[in-house]
Amino acid sequence: MENFNSILTKNHILFSVIGFHAGESEAEIFDRKRREVIDTGKLFWLVKSFKAKTEDIQKFCEYALNNGEDVFCVFLEASQKGGAQPTKISSIASQFSSDNIHWPDIPKGIKVTGKIDKRTTALVLESLEINNKKKLGIDLWNYSDFLNDLNPIRFTQGASTVCATKKYNEGMKSRYRRIVAFGKLTEPFAVWLK
Repeated sequence: MENFNSILTKNHILFSVIGFHAGESEAEIFDRKRREVIDTGKLFWLVKSFKAKTEDIQKFCEYALNNGEDVFCVFLEASQKGGAQPTKISSIASQFSSDNIHWPDIPKGIKVTGKIDKRTTALVLESLEINNKKKLGIDLWNYSDFLNDLNPIRFTQGASTVCATKKYNEGMKSRYRRIVAFGKLTEPFAVWLK
């Protein structure tokens, strides 16, 4: 099992800002998702970000794997209290697709909630580790947007998840973020939901 410090040596990381979601606190979500990994061997984590669409995440992970690297999602604390807007809609996904053509049912034991529509993505993770150390953080200036590495990482409403590559790039004012948790992505890395 990887530790937090070894994750930060990776050249390719998916960053996701987290917060209260669909009526559950972070602690409740993490507890439920960790049980899913124990019970099913994986979990689906809902994200909605125009900077990390399903096909972008799949390509990003394939690129990293082809370069000998596993990919991890690092869950970050919002830069300010209330920075991550809570999801108000609590629909439950019933099907998923890795190719947007074939739609099997969500595996029994996995619950995915939130606003489910054509742009909803779920990360597919095989592990989830929680950071209990208050000071463990990251400098986002050490990373650039994978889709355009000339751009620094920037989180905004509608773009709270970003595929990142290690490359120094001055950007956000709130460059230091506390790491809340991390998880290892597994094939197919990201799926569409309905």
